[in-house]
Amino acid sequence: MTKHAAHLDAAGLPLRGICLVVKNEEPSLDRHRLPHDEARTDAQFPRRPSSSVLSESIPLFFLGRNKVGLWVVREAEGRTGGIFLFRESAMRFAGKHSLSAGCATMFLSERFELDVENHGNPLVARLDAVLRRAAELIPEYPPPMPIRRSIFRGEPE
Repeated sequence: MTKHAAHLDAAGLPLRGICLVVKNEEPSLDRHRLPHDEARTDAQFPRRPSSSVLSESIPLFFLGRNKVGLWVVREAEGRTGGIFLFRESAMRFAGKHSLSAGCATMFLSERFELDVENHGNPLVARLDAVLRRAAELIPEYPPPMPIRRSIFRGEPE
């Protein structure tokens, strides 16, 4: 059941932060180049919501997964970020690197890479490098299988 904000009792609710879930369907996306990625793919980060939706004093963190499936958290202005194995660890990182009042997190549905220095788990950063090397060995799509017409006609092989 959803309630309108006017009907919520603010004193009774513990405010832990703001969470926005964004699908990259908007044409107004900023593009940032990734300096450390060999493939040089583009990461797309949505613009910060207007001040009527999210105050400028509240820090905003982007949260999502990278190419190999690890959790990535990045501050909207690009001051800090990290790579983590678990979503809860990424959320805890965002909370620790924000003000005491909390932060806003924006979950991105599309995958993105960390384009700032990793201040997260250093072991997961090494795991990320290993998984990337392993992913290079696996083809994106399997090669086509030849199908002999004689199988369909019932002819012996």
